[in-house]
Amino acid sequence: MKKSILTCAIATLLSFNVQANNEPGAIRTESGFIVTPLLDLGLKHDDNIYSRSSDETSSAIFTVDPSVNFLLDDGVNSYTIDVGILSGFYSEDSTDNFVDGFLGLGGHFEPSSKSRFDINLDANWTTEQRGTGLTEGTGNTVDKPIRYAEQTLSGEYEYGSKSAFGRLAVMAEYYNKDYLNYKEQTQYRNLEHVMLGGKFIYNTQSGSDAFVELKNTAVNYDVTNPNELSRDSNDINASVGIEWEATALTSGSAKIGYEEKEFDDSGRAKHSGISWEVGVTWQPLTYSSLDFTTSKSADETLTEGDFIDATTLGVAWTHDWNDRVSSQLAVDYSDEKYVGINRDDSELTLTAAIDYQMLRWVGFNFYIEIVDKDSTNDNIYFDKNVVGVNTRLSL
Repeated sequence: MKKSILTCAIATLLSFNVQANNEPGAIRTESGFIVTPLLDLGLKHDDNIYSRSSDETSSAIFTVDPSVNFLLDDGVNSYTIDVGILSGFYSEDSTDNFVDGFLGLGGHFEPSSKSRFDINLDANWTTEQRGTGLTEGTGNTVDKPIRYAEQTLSGEYEYGSKSAFGRLAVMAEYYNKDYLNYKEQTQYRNLEHVMLGGKFIYNTQSGSDAFVELKNTAVNYDVTNPNELSRDSNDINASVGIEWEATALTSGSAKIGYEEKEFDDSGRAKHSGISWEVGVTWQPLTYSSLDFTTSKSADETLTEGDFIDATTLGVAWTHDWNDRVSSQLAVDYSDEKYVGINRDDSELTLTAAIDYQMLRWVGFNFYIEIVDKDSTNDNIYFDKNVVGVNTRLSL
């Protein structure tokens, strides 16, 4: 009976074929800013909220996510401001309730046809739910979620005409992360990254750019645990790649390089090896597309080991059935090898979703997410199923 109801509901959704303008409504101020407010409401059921391998706890979770975007664009230069709050309420245990916030500022400036600046500042106040992050596999050791604040300031300057054979770019990024509670334990994971890099871009004159890129990232932790070796390190990544504009079928970018990570304390393992980052969209039809992503890098570890040798792979199919209804199917896989200890994790996530734009200012997203995590550590492996619906309201 349930299967019949679900089949009829999906068939009803897919039968709609009404022309609709699905862009959210906006307000244009006298100063030229375009203001776009949104309100997202979510309700989901998670059958393993603490990501445990046994004694799972399930809960319904209600989320409220108001946000507003400010955009000023004169066709060449643009300025953006994003502000939002995300609140979550758990039916099982109210101590897991949270209120997060974010603020984003961005600017793109072109003082001449040969000069371009991009600058971005992001600030987030985030809740790390029990059983994730620092409490992975040990969510029952804390009586409330861990919270942290993070800030990212990044900028890039590019010199050279877009039509020229070559362009030069320099880039910099500063990232800071501070935990806000359980400070006696979390102080050892407060850190900052400082990245400096350069890039030479070659215009192939065929709708694509080839490039050579060099980045150096210094990672510094505020406090070293007296029972551990220092985690401060330096990461150098040299890569070559290509970016291409949308053609009749594909768009995307791909780069491959060599990464070397060395810790200040020689007692920790040194890493050197191939790294890559690929993102390609294949669109054989105007209403259907496939996205492929993969990456390999040496990542910081939140809990144990020296670092993580991480590999990811993702495939997603998006199909527009008509002007109101679209669907998404996605498969994401990750493999994490912890260097310095005997631990290897793998995670497979399957997602299926249907978007239904009932009115221009009201849309629904129905989704199912299945997560299966395996690990050589008995406390880490788990599986979970999440079913939910999101509602987006705009002007």
